[in-house]
Amino acid sequence: MDTVVVKNLKKTFPGVTAVNNISFSVKKGEIFGLLGVNGAGKSTTINILTGLLRPDSGKITIFGKDFFKNEEEIKNRFNVATAYYSLSTNLTVRQNLEVYARIYNIKNRKKKIEELSERFMISHRFKTKVHSLSSGERTRVVLVKALLNDPELLFLDECTVGLDPDVAEIVRDYLRRYNKETGCTIIFTSHYMQEVEEMCDRIAFMYDGKISNPGKAEELLKELETQTVRLHFSRQINKAQQILRENNISFEKKKNILEFTIQNREKIIYPLLEQFVKKGVAFDDMHLSKPTLEDYFIQRSKKDQNLNSTKETGIEKR
Repeated sequence: MDTVVVKNLKKTFPGVTAVNNISFSVKKGEIFGLLGVNGAGKSTTINILTGLLRPDSGKITIFGKDFFKNEEEIKNRFNVATAYYSLSTNLTVRQNLEVYARIYNIKNRKKKIEELSERFMISHRFKTKVHSLSSGERTRVVLVKALLNDPELLFLDECTVGLDPDVAEIVRDYLRRYNKETGCTIIFTSHYMQEVEEMCDRIAFMYDGKISNPGKAEELLKELETQTVRLHFSRQINKAQQILRENNISFEKKKNILEFTIQNREKIIYPLLEQFVKKGVAFDDMHLSKPTLEDYFIQRSKKDQNLNSTKETGIEKR
């Protein structure tokens, strides 16, 4: 059974359609990534799924139950950690966590708070008021808060913002372990593409309130079908440039390096290397860079922007 099922979800604000009739599902125990530029609709979607906003239309099923008819019961089984969450700034770290532990009706509150705070390296700030914390420290307090009730579903919206790289890695390791050990389903958003690729089982891309079909990172990257080639020369670079021109390959020269992009390694790079050999052109090193999720993010964003621009001008590309 899927943990989350969204059907035809729509949310508008004055002059803006933030979520435009989207549908998707999240499997039990999977880490599901939502990608998109600022304003794509990710946070609005999360806010609807967590009950902070009401949609104009659509249906949400969580744990097999209609979310809006069983909201209180369902909310007791999930939690949220977001960079945009506001803690009570005039309370100390411990006081904030105590308040939430009582709200969640946690047994052995003191022990649970101390264990998680130690795990996220924030226990030394127990007596500090939240307004005196750094952004990274606030992030860690929010993560502790989100795990107090042992959630079966966890919404993580930019949950590593402000964290030092070593601390962010510790957080990701813990979240992956928690996911595997408990079967907790996680919906994950981040602007750090490497983090999304590392964490998520499937990824969906949002733009202009719409959502793409989810897929594994390697499946999404196949859409690009490109590789960047870098050839390093200590001599004969001029001959190499001429060969590239003869093959209608656009390239960029950076000192003793020629860099270009290819669509098909078998059909392009191998015949090209044969020509180098025949004409006695030698290179010192060759590096092939496969596309990354960041490349996908950038190209998908540009594609959607161009499509949106075409619709606005009424011009259809043939």
